[in-house]
Amino acid sequence: MVGNHGARRLTRSAFVLIVLVTGSVLGSASAMAAELSDYRGERRPLLLFAPTESDPRLVEALRRIDTSRCDFVNREMVIGVVVTEGKSTLDGQLINADESRRLVKQFAIRENTFSALLIGKDGGEKLRVNDVPDLHAIYAVIDAMPMRKREMRANPDEC
Repeated sequence: MVGNHGARRLTRSAFVLIVLVTGSVLGSASAMAAELSDYRGERRPLLLFAPTESDPRLVEALRRIDTSRCDFVNREMVIGVVVTEGKSTLDGQLINADESRRLVKQFAIRENTFSALLIGKDGGEKLRVNDVPDLHAIYAVIDAMPMRKREMRANPDEC
């Protein structure tokens, strides 16, 4: 009888451990969900709003970012892709539909339009264009910011 009681205790302990580990993993996954506020003070999001993932303006904007990846990263930027139909992401992490809708509403993005918004490290909107963004113009806006000037003095351009 003692062996049976020990087996139940072991099974119960294993079950509790599984529940704790599962809760920890699921909690970590939800904690990792991307939100714009996660980047305040750390990164400069470039938000790209489009109707679909295959929108030609979005595809071209992402291509331009890829071709100037060093300049983009050097300015401590991250990409946010917010689409009406498809998967939205922020810095490569999926954004749930509620967060996508919240961003569309927060930045007053009209339905079926393309917009690119530069968000500063302070969380404020710094630049908005309704076409494929000219990254040199975006970089110029960033480089004129006092915080970026300090960054450039501390860490000279590596690109």
